[in-house]
Amino acid sequence: MTRTAGSRKHASRKDVEVLATLLVAYPQVSRATYDPDKKTLGMAFLCRGPLGRSKRESLTRLYLDSVDVYGSLTGQTRSYAKASWERMDKFHVFLVERDVSSLTPGELSLTVDLVSDRVKLVLASDNEDGLDDREEYSWSARLFLQEMLDQVRTLQSSTKLVALREGERVLVFDK
Repeated sequence: MTRTAGSRKHASRKDVEVLATLLVAYPQVSRATYDPDKKTLGMAFLCRGPLGRSKRESLTRLYLDSVDVYGSLTGQTRSYAKASWERMDKFHVFLVERDVSSLTPGELSLTVDLVSDRVKLVLASDNEDGLDDREEYSWSARLFLQEMLDQVRTLQSSTKLVALREGERVLVFDK
């Protein structure tokens, strides 16, 4: 649901929290977007170069095939999955987009692990190596993150949402 202030609609707090949580849970994701018209969640992975055309095409095929296999194994039928690349200065950005109706936290984790295993990513940390994978969240933080990620299917904002990193902060905008 959205609130209106005058004639401008704003995203619900829950939708904003879900996108912010996605960036907190996955430091490998540099940007997350929700498109209300297509009902899709997009994730951008900022990759360190150089990445040749064959490596980019290989990752695109691997991602799309993996989403198909994951859906088959879990009984989820996806209605939309897309992967593409953009160039930003000396970096490449791997963009994935999925319909939220069939997206699960397990598939989110699969996607992040798949991409981070295949290419060197710019992570949301100060050091070059990124966050330590062994870093443990408290049980309450893990429970909260899982709860928020479980709600990715319930995104309903009527405006486009964009979640970005600014240093150690996560910012969510509605467009």
